[in-house]
Amino acid sequence: MRLTLSTLLLSACLNAWPQTPADTLTGDWIFEIEYRGDRMIATRAQMNVADGKITGRVGNSEIRGTTSNGALDFKWLARNGAVEASLTGKYENGRLSGAATSPDGLRYTWIAYRDVTEPSEPRTHDFAPSEFERYFSAATKPVLRIRPGDTVRTWSVDAGGTDSAGKRRSLGGNPLTGPFFVEGALPGDTLIVRLKRVRLNRDWAQSGTSIVSNAVSSEYLTNLKRAENFSSRWRLDTKTGTAALEHPTEALRGFHVPLDPMVGCVAVAPPRKEVITTRDSGGFGGNMDYNRIREGTAVYLPVNHPGALLFIGDGHAAQGDGELTGDALETSMDLEFTVNLVRGRSAGSPYAEDAEYWMMIGTAGSLDEALRRATTRAARYLEIEHGLNSTEAAVVLGFALEYDVADLVGTQVSVVAKLPKKTLAQLPPRKTP
Repeated sequence: MRLTLSTLLLSACLNAWPQTPADTLTGDWIFEIEYRGDRMIATRAQMNVADGKITGRVGNSEIRGTTSNGALDFKWLARNGAVEASLTGKYENGRLSGAATSPDGLRYTWIAYRDVTEPSEPRTHDFAPSEFERYFSAATKPVLRIRPGDTVRTWSVDAGGTDSAGKRRSLGGNPLTGPFFVEGALPGDTLIVRLKRVRLNRDWAQSGTSIVSNAVSSEYLTNLKRAENFSSRWRLDTKTGTAALEHPTEALRGFHVPLDPMVGCVAVAPPRKEVITTRDSGGFGGNMDYNRIREGTAVYLPVNHPGALLFIGDGHAAQGDGELTGDALETSMDLEFTVNLVRGRSAGSPYAEDAEYWMMIGTAGSLDEALRRATTRAARYLEIEHGLNSTEAAVVLGFALEYDVADLVGTQVSVVAKLPKKTLAQLPPRKTP
């Protein structure tokens, strides 16, 4: 066969034309659809490509379309065959992107990137923070991308922004480490944060000196007898496992507090475009200041945005219930935690687990509403996880439930409803692993 110049040129053009092999598009993807800069949808999809045909599923919808030379043209179809969205786009550098049109004619932009699964070899990341965040927000740039199953070793400054060496690294107000972007996390999932190490990294702390006003009567507040020249700096002694005031008054000379390091803040980015100070808490977690969120505890948080965006910090060397002085034994902390996901099932609101309890955290603007939310969450937990009806749940709660007042500081307060694991062991097995 004789090769002419025109034949060679045609062959070169065909070889240079962008090709998209079926195995490049086949697999699990995450689609994000935006309208004028607002994310409208973030969802998982499974796509199959064979002989230029695209099939698959996204949620309860079916995917059908075609692809050729890197271009895609497909639709999302409801169960009855109605078109939910028409999408066109391209594959480039490992990502998909393009435009979408709704049945009523609205135009959207979209991107898609590979969904991740838990790695066979989880990684450990050593992360040294250089900046600290004072607001919970999905707009904050992630400091590190991690995968489900990964572990992070890091540290936090204290609530005033001071590190382990006593150097001021940030303004005060609970500056936090993060946020960490968890690959594959989507709205509707639950992020699990297992605290493997919560350790002191310096020998001093600072506390508050007055009872928070919403915990005492107004009469008490009008008749206070304050100590003069009182120092609220504490010495932390890891050898004895206790803390004591550096310069105590005569009456407090023999007063010591057992060390019990904890993390005041664990949170994901709040929903929508909310920006919330790290002094506060809510359904996303936040400054919950619960003294059982410590080494060995797992915290469950509802994911509101792709990547979850995990914030952590506000270490306390010790704290009583309610954080009555407004500031507990505030100190910097060395932290190690592992993240995991429960896909397609939302925690709804924060809860936690340790060796003894499942703990439902109710946060609201008043103690009575916080208690109602915590109790409701405990009842729902028994119904959903153990298959009880409301009568059966009432019987268990009426004789087993315990309460903690977790936090009385800030615009939101928290009450925790605790379900003892030894009681739950008598019930049908828990459904979620």
